[in-house]
Parts: sequence; structure tokens; C-alpha cells
Amino acid sequence: MISVNWCRGACLAILAVSVAQAVPMPVQVAEGRSGMVAAGHPDATAAGIAVLQAGGNAVDAAVAVGFALGVTEPYGSGLGGKLSLVYRDAATGKVSVVEALDAASRHLDEAEFRRLPAAQRNVGVASIAVPGFVAGMLEAHGRWGSLPRARLIEPSIRLAEQGFVVRANQVMFFRAQAGKMRANPELARLYMPEGRLPEAGRALVNADLGKTLRVIADRGAAGFYRGPVAEAMVRALREAGSPLGADDFAGYAARVDKPLTVRFRGIDVYSAPPPVSGGGVYLLALAALEAERLPGDHVLRPEALDRLMRLYIEADALCREVLGDREDSRAAWEKLLAEGRLAELRRQALAQADATAWAPIDDGFEAMAAETTHFVVVDKAGNVVSATQSQSNHFGSGFVPPGTGVVMNNSLSNFNRNVGNPNEIKAGRRPRTTISPAVLVRDGKLVAALGLPGGSRIPSAMVQVTTDYLMYGRPLDEAIGAPRFHPVTRRAGQAENRFETERETDHGVAEALRLRFGWINGTEADTESFGGMTAVEVMPDGRLRGYADQRRSNTAMGY
Repeated sequence: MISVNWCRGACLAILAVSVAQAVPMPVQVAEGRSGMVAAGHPDATAAGIAVLQAGGNAVDAAVAVGFALGVTEPYGSGLGGKLSLVYRDAATGKVSVVEALDAASRHLDEAEFRRLPAAQRNVGVASIAVPGFVAGMLEAHGRWGSLPRARLIEPSIRLAEQGFVVRANQVMFFRAQAGKMRANPELARLYMPEGRLPEAGRALVNADLGKTLRVIADRGAAGFYRGPVAEAMVRALREAGSPLGADDFAGYAARVDKPLTVRFRGIDVYSAPPPVSGGGVYLLALAALEAERLPGDHVLRPEALDRLMRLYIEADALCREVLGDREDSRAAWEKLLAEGRLAELRRQALAQADATAWAPIDDGFEAMAAETTHFVVVDKAGNVVSATQSQSNHFGSGFVPPGTGVVMNNSLSNFNRNVGNPNEIKAGRRPRTTISPAVLVRDGKLVAALGLPGGSRIPSAMVQVTTDYLMYGRPLDEAIGAPRFHPVTRRAGQAENRFETERETDHGVAEALRLRFGWINGTEADTESFGGMTAVEVMPDGRLRGYADQRRSNTAMGY
């Protein structure tokens, strides 16, 4: 029996507060003892639960969930995008990361790309990289899965061919991308049927995607990176002016690596290594916070939040200097964990910023508008998957190779154009990304796994929630639902600290940050742009508790 319980009073709290007080977002909570899935769309969540109930393990369920999300959240992820997957094996305690970020063509003319106008670098065919999702998910399945591949992909085929129902809180994402859809006829044909934006309750069909999924179910990754599907993608890309060739697709492979890790309040926190950047920023900020004694009873006290955000800005700046798709990137990041370096980071966080010390930021990390999805699966043995998948921005590049149903990423927009930058644009290189899937372990036992979408706001949200949860002992649903504050990375010529927050925020905290601590701007942004977190927690009695942040169309289900 599936258990789905709603937000333990959070909805009533929303009605009870005034505009000047904190307005927590609803968080749907589910409980179970044998398995749990928390994901971005109820159809994808249900697909994962069905796999677990049929005897599949966490990785089997992750395959079903990940492919289904690519159908039901076409703006956020899919076959044309990337994946970072953290897996912990309960029997051995080993944590592994599948890195399947999108890769620049080996034929890319770097100088020519640098000269392109920003509009062409950031969207359209010039922004497309070789997608990694299919290779990454099937690499995980090949290593740790147990059920047949075709059985796991079948739910996504059904959703593509028979249609998935658009939920009310998804409509805004389609509306926001009306311009991109109209500019790309194939994308509009799929997701603006009869030329109209989809409404809640409308079933959207992508029969072409269903055909592509059937080939992958039959042939595995080879069905996507070689053969007719790859040929159709390459032909369309070449005709549109992309340098991507058949060899780029055929030569793509996911990487399996060790995670980055730090210890925070007695918990081993694991996240993704470079070229993922979000994991490094998240963990370095936690390492800097470890020696802190923040005041108050939760992280949203102005004194605590001021200190946390100052430390985060310094950690973010240091990570920008070392993280990228380079062999020395991990070692350079690990040197930042030395106590002397952490102490200097803390001193810098207290000092007045020196604007001349900051190099101009050119691309680098994903924009605020970057779109993604995250999910967590825990099976009855305690194996866990925490995975984030993305097309970079909403609907990626907007380009769909005709006949494939695949929305292609715009991941080349995440490169930096500055020569010598660790994230410098290079042929064959994979641009970094702010995604931060995480797994938390205490004394060899799983505590929780979590993550979220949200572009450059991902690692800052992870730091805020993790600090509230582990340092203050706040219940995880309350930490997830609390108003979010994002410290904005300084740019050249800026000496002040800036923050952004969502409309449904604690305006008293925002005002205190401005008046007492010198923060400026306080720009309010759409709540959904702060990302909807999904998480699973293991309770002391062994129960599994799933959390689905209602900033997005998330759903948690357990059995």
C-alpha cells in the first residue's frame, strides 16, 4: 500500500502567517518501510515504486524514474541532456558517482565559438553538446541493476506514446518557454499542439520519442549513440550548422568516479566530483561551516544567515578557480579542505570584499534560469540513488532533430570563454554544472539523500537545508519548506554582498540583512526558480520518509 501524507501542518501555517513573517512552502511527506521514491512528477514516481514492488533494486527503479522524467518533464530533462548519479551500496557502504555530463564536439572550433554572440552561445544549435543521460543511466544499470532494461524503460515508452497528463504546477514552465517553442517548429509541434500552450489536464503525446525509447530498450546505449537514431540526430545537427559528428556520438562514454566528501556534524556527506561544480561548492561551504557556532535556533536567524552566506560566497569563488573538466581539478579542490585554507576562507568571509580581487565572470556556472530535475530512490536493502538530470536551460537549445522526439541540451552555454579558466571552452571537454546530488551517512548507516533543480541556486539551497537539518536539528520537511536565500556571486567591480530570495519569504530577515549586515538588493524571484527539493530520510526505527517540495510538481511515494 502506497502512503502519501501531506505537509504536517505546513499548509495551515501558510494561512496563519502575515506578509511580514516566514511563509513556509508545503512539503508533501510519504512514509514506507520497504521502499521510497521522491521525484519530479507523480507518473515517474509511480514507475519507480512499481519497479521496487516487483523486486527491483534502487538502480532499477532509478532507470524507470529517470527515463519517465524525461517524458513527463520535457522542459527539465530527457534523452538530450545530462546526468549525475550518486549511488551507495548498502552491503559494502561504497559510494560511487556516475558522471554523464554533456560533451563538446571533438570538431568544435574554439576560437569561432568564443566569437559568437551570447544569444547563439546560449541557445540554438551552436550550444548543443553530445548528450550524456542515456549512457550514464545505462552505465549504472549495467553495473548495479538487476531487472531487464526493456522492462524498466517500458513505463516511459507508454507515457510517450499514450501521453502524460500536464499538472497544474507544470503549466507555468510551458508558458515561460512559449517563445522558444515558437522559434523551433519541431519543438512546437510536440509541445504546443494545434499551436496552443498545454493546459492542466491535457495529455501530451510524443510518439517520436516513444520510437526512440523502443530502440534504446532493445539495443541499449548503442541504440542511441550509433545506428539510425544517432544518424538522424547528426544529420539534422549538421544541416543546422553544428560541428557534432557521428564519431562524437559513437565515442561518448559515461565516467564512474569516487565522490567528493566532507564530514559535517558527525555525518559523512557525499556529492558529485568535477567536472560537476555544485558538489564542490556545497561541500566546501559545509567544511567551512563545520567550525562555526551559528546563533539562534534555526538557520534563518539574520546573524546565522549572514555568516552562512558570507562563507558560501567565499567557497563559491574558490571553487570557480579550480573546478572543471581537468585531471588536476579534484586534487586542487581537496587542497582547499586543509585547515589553513579553511581558516583563511573564514577570515575572508569576515573581511570587507576587495572588488579588485575578483575576475570578471563569463558564463562559468549555470544561470538562475537553468532547469533540471532531481530524484531519490531507496530500496528495501538500503541501497540509495540520488540523481540529478538536466538539459541545462528550459527545453535546452530548443532544437529537436526531426523524427527523434529528443530535445537537445544547450550545455555549451555553461563553458567559460576565458583562456586558462578551469572551465574554459575546449573541444571534447565537458562543461561544469551546479547540480549537487547528495547522500548523507552516519557511522556506516544511511541518514538521508537529497537534491534539487534550480541552476546556480542549487548549491546554496543545499547548504541552507543541510545546515538547518544537521547543525540545528530542524526536521527535514521544515528545513526544505523554509524560505530560501541565495547569496549572489560577486562580479568584477562589485564590493558589496547581494542576496536574492523568493517572494514567499521572511521579509523581517531580508530587512535585517539589509539594515544590520549591509547586504543589498534583496531581489525577490519566482518561487519555482529556487528549485523543488526531493529527499528521502531513514528514521531511527528504520521507516523511510520521502519529501517532495511543492515549489515544483514533486511527489513522494513509499510502500
